[in-house]
Amino acid sequence: QGERRKHCRQGGEAARGGQERMNTPLQEIISAHQDTFNALLKELEGDLHRSVVCKGELRDVWLVRFCIGFDWKVPAVAEKFRNMLSFRERYKVDDIRKRYEEGMQPSDIPGYKVHHDAYMCTFLLHTGQARDRSPVNLEQTCKFKFADLAAIPEDIADQYIIHNLEYHSFVLDKAYLESKCLKGYVKMMDLQGAHMSQVSWVSKWASNSKHRKVRLEVDIMECYPELFSKVFVIHSPMFFSVVWKIIKPFIPARTCDKVKVESSSSKSKVLCCDSVDPSLLPKEFGGDYTGQWMMK
Repeated sequence: QGERRKHCRQGGEAARGGQERMNTPLQEIISAHQDTFNALLKELEGDLHRSVVCKGELRDVWLVRFCIGFDWKVPAVAEKFRNMLSFRERYKVDDIRKRYEEGMQPSDIPGYKVHHDAYMCTFLLHTGQARDRSPVNLEQTCKFKFADLAAIPEDIADQYIIHNLEYHSFVLDKAYLESKCLKGYVKMMDLQGAHMSQVSWVSKWASNSKHRKVRLEVDIMECYPELFSKVFVIHSPMFFSVVWKIIKPFIPARTCDKVKVESSSSKSKVLCCDSVDPSLLPKEFGGDYTGQWMMK
């Protein structure tokens, strides 16, 4: 518990200064915005029965994530929160949450095999956590089999991303219940070996994101605000600005603000190892770990 308080205190001053950060005790954030938070509770009074994420200890952390994600503006926060609740009802996401609570693993996710035959990533680094005890998410983006991913049927891809995001949220909720601090993933994207021919696949991804929003009748990323505390893009190619221009409109603004980009190998290593102990971090990300880390 002493370690837990230490890691929480590192973010505590941020809440009082009006700049909410991950690892801040949740009650400090709420206290710094008490009137706004109370107004939101009143506005959503008739909706807080609609999902398990509105009940018990999860209620406040979900509300705070939405408040931070949508700038503490009560009308906007309430609208986005209700959209999230409708999404959860429409796609029975509470049932997915229940299956995770009962022990369902990511490998049981619909579409898992077809996606991870093409991915080079891990939802949750199995060797350990970041130095601040945040969960870690890694991917070697340029080694994806983009043609295989693009060929996945839309219904399978939709179910996969719903289960995927709910799993990430489930992990963060467990971290909150253990620490009582706001938690977010440390995400690292390795672009080693990127080449211009892959930019067309980025455009395809952007098009798929637009179509998914229409199919699901919601911007799914808006249903899961503040998933990430840090996002590192390492071994960035010279043409990354072209890629960033394509993908930025599909990424929440606050997440964009958390992105740090490094091109050199030495600076990429420092960036990653400052957040995760090298003994836990795969060598592709500047660490010393040489075992299996990708999800299969």
